[in-house]
Amino acid sequence: MKRGVSGTMLLWIVAPSALVVLLFILKAGLMALCVYAFILLLAAARLMTALWMRPLVCTRTLSEEVIRIGETVKVVVRIYNPYWWPILWAYVEETLPEKMRYEGTMRRLLFLLPRQAIHLFYSVTISRRGCHALGPLVFETGDVFGLFRKLRLDRRRDFVTAVPNYTEIEEFHVGQHRLLGVYASERSLFDDPTRIRGIREYQRGDALKRIHWKSTAHSGRLLSKIYDPVEVAGATVVLDFHRESWAEAEAQARARAEERARAGARTDVWEDARAPHETALEAACSICRYLWDGGWSVGLLSNGRDPLGIPGVTLAQARSTETLSEALEAARMGWKDDRLEPVFIPARRGPEQFPLIHENLWRLELTDGLPIEGALLDQIPHIERQQVLVVLTGDVSDGFIAGLGRVRALGYRIMVFIVRNTVAHDRAFEALIPHEIEVFDLDHERRLSEIATGRRFF
Repeated sequence: MKRGVSGTMLLWIVAPSALVVLLFILKAGLMALCVYAFILLLAAARLMTALWMRPLVCTRTLSEEVIRIGETVKVVVRIYNPYWWPILWAYVEETLPEKMRYEGTMRRLLFLLPRQAIHLFYSVTISRRGCHALGPLVFETGDVFGLFRKLRLDRRRDFVTAVPNYTEIEEFHVGQHRLLGVYASERSLFDDPTRIRGIREYQRGDALKRIHWKSTAHSGRLLSKIYDPVEVAGATVVLDFHRESWAEAEAQARARAEERARAGARTDVWEDARAPHETALEAACSICRYLWDGGWSVGLLSNGRDPLGIPGVTLAQARSTETLSEALEAARMGWKDDRLEPVFIPARRGPEQFPLIHENLWRLELTDGLPIEGALLDQIPHIERQQVLVVLTGDVSDGFIAGLGRVRALGYRIMVFIVRNTVAHDRAFEALIPHEIEVFDLDHERRLSEIATGRRFF
């Protein structure tokens, strides 16, 4: 790179000097003067372009970073000239997501004095789910003579995450005999006072409510009740976001849409116009919300890609530590992220759990990397055996069937939802039922509560 630049500068110095010397030798003085003036003009133009293309200080302020679909984000872009020379002209324009509604100033022709700042004010209405990049800023300038013109990208990008509404589920049984019941456990810190296992001798420290008064009266000595230990039920939602898992479902959706178009669409028949993987994502969010509302421990596992490179955390958490701040800054600067790290949020209860899952879900993008069975087998040592695994996918492969069979053999309860792919549902039903894995056909998110209500684990 340095050799190339040095060679170009040397050519700009040696070639004009040789031409001027040649013209003087040929005694073409007037021509030499014209050539010399033109060379000075070119040098001045190159100097202007080189100075004005120096990086400016660009910052972007967003009114909100996490919103719902249909809401508007107000953006302020500050462009500052930190140098002691003015920039006589520069054209700047924001790079924005396609097919969205914008209002305000997204592009402008500037004249910047030394230490002067100019702002762009605009708003964008986010119309679809996802993590949308605002920026980078495109910067164009050149000399005043119009001889040279160059473009430069500021590289900094900011992101706004759009989270749509989710379906409220009234009743959804994921492996329990009572709606928000509990499982008996061999060892636990908590006891269920409704389940008496037996009696034992009174021990110092036993509460009065533990004393079995009837047995105490018959035996003449204090006896205490023994309760069954329990643990609170929970679930980990496993969302398949591998691109190949949704190819067949998307082909079926296109075929149904074309068939309806040829036959004439009926207004009284509801058809899900979203992509199948978007239906699965919203269904996963609805399930997580239901479990969280009921006080369950809920977690998330997905092989999808986080465009910010901070899987499992929120933007607010990313700013609290240096390492996550560096990851966030790398994403904003547009550095390539080719990691295969799955998005894994361990199952917990608490007021912050669903907002964390919610934000990570709506940042997800399809990936060509790790298949869902590989991600599940990698993370299964970190998932408690009492957790019900709720798997949402669009296709069933031999590897998927074998992977779920291995997980089921470890003692995990598994429910599989095949989203908008009837062929894959039939294939999964034949292959997974012998493993005692329950399989459901999910045409669209509205059927989630219908097919789940009343279902229990064998």
